[in-house]
Amino acid sequence: MKLTANNLKYLSIICAGVALAYIVNKFEGAISPLFSSMVLGLILVNFGGWGSEGKEAATFAAKRCLRLGVVFLGFQISIDKFIEVGPRGLIAVAMIVAGVFLGLRFAARRAGLSDSLSTLIAGGFAVCGATAIAAISSTRKSEERDVSYAVALVALCGTLSVVVIPTLATAFSLSDATAGAWIGAAVHDVGQVIAAASLLSPEALDSAVIVKLTRVVLLIPLVLFLSATSKDDSGEKKSLRTATPLFVVGFVICALVVNALSLPESAMTAGKELSKILLSIGLFGMGLGVKWASIKALGSKPLLVGLTAWVVCGGFALAVIRAVGL
Repeated sequence: MKLTANNLKYLSIICAGVALAYIVNKFEGAISPLFSSMVLGLILVNFGGWGSEGKEAATFAAKRCLRLGVVFLGFQISIDKFIEVGPRGLIAVAMIVAGVFLGLRFAARRAGLSDSLSTLIAGGFAVCGATAIAAISSTRKSEERDVSYAVALVALCGTLSVVVIPTLATAFSLSDATAGAWIGAAVHDVGQVIAAASLLSPEALDSAVIVKLTRVVLLIPLVLFLSATSKDDSGEKKSLRTATPLFVVGFVICALVVNALSLPESAMTAGKELSKILLSIGLFGMGLGVKWASIKALGSKPLLVGLTAWVVCGGFALAVIRAVGL
């Protein structure tokens, strides 16, 4: 993108929108700035008169910034937390992530959803909500309306979980450790996990964060798996080397370097925040590429699939956690 006065003007509007999303998140931590950014982009393009002269800036945000945000996701990968969860915890989390992703993607396809939308929803439910959707959309051909719908859907279900899961955990008389593990395994966004677990106890919060961050680690094999199983324009399956984009390699390298070095907490926090900001800018740009009519054309089926999946996947997560004795 050329740094013209026009492009800089539109990029500044995007950044201002992301700043507003962060203000919303500051007052309500359960609302992810990634989700808010995407919604603000949708509102701006559909009701604010975002013109064609802003297309280059929107594309730069949706492509370049989003992919750079994926690279810096490496700062969110904590091998120490992955080890801390223990063998039983690792087995449980791996079963939940694999079961939710494969089962939900299969069920969504059978329900008539496109491969793109099914994969995005499944990835969002299985790993880490909007963050996973952003990472997956960058590695595969995904329509911007599918990304927007998937992000909105996981945000809705994650917000419902903040209230519903702690209430059910109390009704089921679950221990704080088990309730926290359930929240970490079933709630999508990190902010929502913290909000839900904080309603119970500090022990529940510790358990929830450990399990949640273990799920985030599994984003690496999931992205590599999807890259390896993707197909080229002729429909032929790509090799892992040709299918894996450079920014995904950068993501893996970043995660390895961050965990190999003893970086100060301030550097870790800055890296995580930079990733979130870049992903928010990317999703704002994606929102600018979606007209409301295209989302409306998807109908209510994805919403029904998502709400059903929220119930089923939540129950499956609790069953696995109880089965392994967490």
